[in-house]
Amino acid sequence: MKNTSLLNKDLALNEEQFVKAVTNDFTGDNFMDHLEWAMLMIQQNFKQMRLAEYLPVVTRNHFDKAYLMSGGNDSLNDNLRFFSPFTDLQATPEIFPDLNIKVMTFNESIQLNKVKQIDIRTKQILKSKLQYAYEMSSAFYNKDTEAFYGFKSGYELNKGFFSLGTKLDNLEKLNSADLPNPISLHPNYAMPKNAVAMLEKQHLTDVMRLIAMSYQVAMSMYYEWCIYIKEYDNIGLIIPIDPEILSELYKTSLVKFENKKQMVHFVKEHYRRKAALPGADYSIFVNRYLRGEHRFDYRGFYAEVIPPKYDLVRVNTRKKFVDGSK
Repeated sequence: MKNTSLLNKDLALNEEQFVKAVTNDFTGDNFMDHLEWAMLMIQQNFKQMRLAEYLPVVTRNHFDKAYLMSGGNDSLNDNLRFFSPFTDLQATPEIFPDLNIKVMTFNESIQLNKVKQIDIRTKQILKSKLQYAYEMSSAFYNKDTEAFYGFKSGYELNKGFFSLGTKLDNLEKLNSADLPNPISLHPNYAMPKNAVAMLEKQHLTDVMRLIAMSYQVAMSMYYEWCIYIKEYDNIGLIIPIDPEILSELYKTSLVKFENKKQMVHFVKEHYRRKAALPGADYSIFVNRYLRGEHRFDYRGFYAEVIPPKYDLVRVNTRKKFVDGSK
């Protein structure tokens, strides 16, 4: 007897049942609560929401080093801000040519999203003809099945997309050249020529905001201190953190170092006087540099401090740090 596999059988729900299953009404509204839930959830099952058989599988590893975006009174970074998308402050592929941003959010639903710009070689293989192409991986959490459901999609767009401004509020007034065009992520398949017209307006708006906002996240994270935190045998999340909190954490029992080295920090440029003969000046100039330990234990989790990329590109260091864009 032939076994039959029913695609998306877990999601065979009416709209009311589906909304109830994905509504986040159980995690609380403070940061530490979200962090504990997040570390638990990313260990649970990842299933596929099959839109087509040929689409690539989405696994938990797609979202390793995702930024955990959550607020609350106990947030580790109350000052984290992002520039609004589609303004004069919109970041573009010229600033971040190899975008690869992963984010985990706790809102009305719990979601994981990854937006990765497709490189030129892969772009040619997929027959993408517009200026930029993106692979978008997403997953939403179903509390009834205690699993994430992931799916992938591809889009290409023109340079003018990043200067749409307030036009996004009225899709009917946009030219088709301004909209992201769906593309196949498999070289042997192709989307219908009118694929963009087949998408619901809300879906199209969500895609546009997600791509634009991913560049804004990349911009902010370029200047932020962060902590990469994970179970020792699992994937991890990146948490933006106020640098002033680092020194406070160091004083508590929450942080445990393998040795007693000082937590990693930048030492500003200065002059150092070396031993010399009486009356001689052997002062030397020392450039700004990093000093201290950046790996530690936090509440039983493995953790690493990640200095801002803005500062890392301006100092010479042999230390190896987690890179959220890889």
